[in-house]
Amino acid sequence: MYELFVLGQLMDHDMTGYQLRKALMTVVGQEQTVSYGVLYPLLERLNLAGDVTLTTTTDTRTKRQAGITSQGRDRFHDLVLRPVTINKQAQLMFQIKCNFLHLLSVSERRLVLRDFQQFSHFQLKNLQTVRDYLTDHPRMVPTDVADALQLNQLQQLRAQAQTDWIAARLVDLH
Repeated sequence: MYELFVLGQLMDHDMTGYQLRKALMTVVGQEQTVSYGVLYPLLERLNLAGDVTLTTTTDTRTKRQAGITSQGRDRFHDLVLRPVTINKQAQLMFQIKCNFLHLLSVSERRLVLRDFQQFSHFQLKNLQTVRDYLTDHPRMVPTDVADALQLNQLQQLRAQAQTDWIAARLVDLH
């Protein structure tokens, strides 16, 4: 997931690890950002694999600048077009992919957005199943049911807003 983000960010221009971390924070939020202890070893692995180059510069202090290689560009396209596995990281992966739609052809954008749309419909269906369960199982403490139903409503509103956003992006592509 972070590999895709790093490669996608470098598609536009070279960046330092600090800049990459700041960029990730703006895309996924502060609570989902990566630590430097994960980011710098990832950059080293990408460098060893030939996907990025690392250049050391010294202005007022030493900085390592990462740049993408042609092999890295190919790897980015492989990763961004790969279907997302539905797990606890799926939502984050789709957010990262949507950040790079501008780097894709129209047909590639459509592919990513349709995959995201399918995931969003899956989310809505699961949330409705939870709501039905909460409504049909009065053995739970009534205040717990009420709280859970309110939270479920919030989750459904978020998932519906996401579904509507995806639908609008797909219409924009026509």
